Amino acid sequence: MKLKAIALILCFVLVLGCFTGCGKKTSEEEQVTEVTEETSTETTTLAITTQTTTVVTTETTTVKTSAINSSPNTTAKSTGGSTGKVNSAVIAEASSGKKQPVSKATLNATKPKETTTPTGARIVATSAAVCDIMDRLGIGLVGVPQTSVTAIASRYNGVKTVGSPMSPDMEIIKSLNPTDVIGPDTLKGDLEIKYKNIGVNSTFLNLRSVKGLYDSVKLVGDKYGKSAEADAIVKEYNEFISSYKNKHSGKSPKVLVLTGLPGSYLVATQNSYAGSLVELAGGTNIFHDATKDFLTVNPEEMLARDPDIIIRTAHGVPKEALEMFDKEFSTNDIWKHFRAVQNGKVYDMDYMLFGMSATFDYPQALADLEPILYGD
Repeated sequence: MKLKAIALILCFVLVLGCFTGCGKKTSEEEQVTEVTEETSTETTTLAITTQTTTVVTTETTTVKTSAINSSPNTTAKSTGGSTGKVNSAVIAEASSGKKQPVSKATLNATKPKETTTPTGARIVATSAAVCDIMDRLGIGLVGVPQTSVTAIASRYNGVKTVGSPMSPDMEIIKSLNPTDVIGPDTLKGDLEIKYKNIGVNSTFLNLRSVKGLYDSVKLVGDKYGKSAEADAIVKEYNEFISSYKNKHSGKSPKVLVLTGLPGSYLVATQNSYAGSLVELAGGTNIFHDATKDFLTVNPEEMLARDPDIIIRTAHGVPKEALEMFDKEFSTNDIWKHFRAVQNGKVYDMDYMLFGMSATFDYPQALADLEPILYGD
């Protein structure tokens, strides 16, 4: 009898222990659940706050964002000594459609939110650089170029594409009944006669230098009733240039500027955009010409001019151009005799900043050049 009593007591204790353990576990699970919910809520709130801040910064605090991005970055890469081996990351990245953050010259100028065009005007822009000018002036377009590298302003989403900048589709352009087709003057020789043949008017803008860019802003603004907007943009350019000019006075390293094409390359003179940027930054472009943007020069003549620095840019197809430069500098023995190559002073520049036409991203291009030219 005593044994049965002891057994009953032991069973009761075990059962009570199980209930207590279960209750404790449930309580702990509830606590964990509560903590998880609190953490989840906090994370979500933070994500929303961050997203909101980003939107506000992008849309209303352009000056702060641009000021951060205007610091010199690593978009230009050195070949690293006398081996002639090239780091192709920069222009190859640009060819994939990625664009480095850049500061704008018109930091405080506000783009018109509304898109307006004079009555009866039907304008086609055939290059991304021209679209950027029209966007900053708030002018509507009926045609834009098809481009795989440079993004077109969102205000032109849904606008008819008219083919590539170098070879626009004349049938499409004619079908749009344009009153004006606007493009860079570097293509005037090829395209002007074609526009005449289809009976449309054309305007060609000088986008081969920063000054030419702003002269074009003024020309288009005055022509299409946007003089006030154009004057505001030009004023900021003048203020920027006046403060920038004396930044590196007394220093002028000699620079060879090469522009790569698939299978070949050219020397860029001071009349080209990349060549003009070097001189605007205070460097000396070792090849000048009265009229030509680009020259065919043999490497022996380049060597004779003994550049301190060599910068390499690309035209049209950045990846292929870099592959060409890689092969040229690694297989042509003459390059190892260049002092710039021996000293590791050969740089590939970002195609998005050192293209064929001047853009409003030129302050970032200058910021990229400064440490190359002056070691800042």
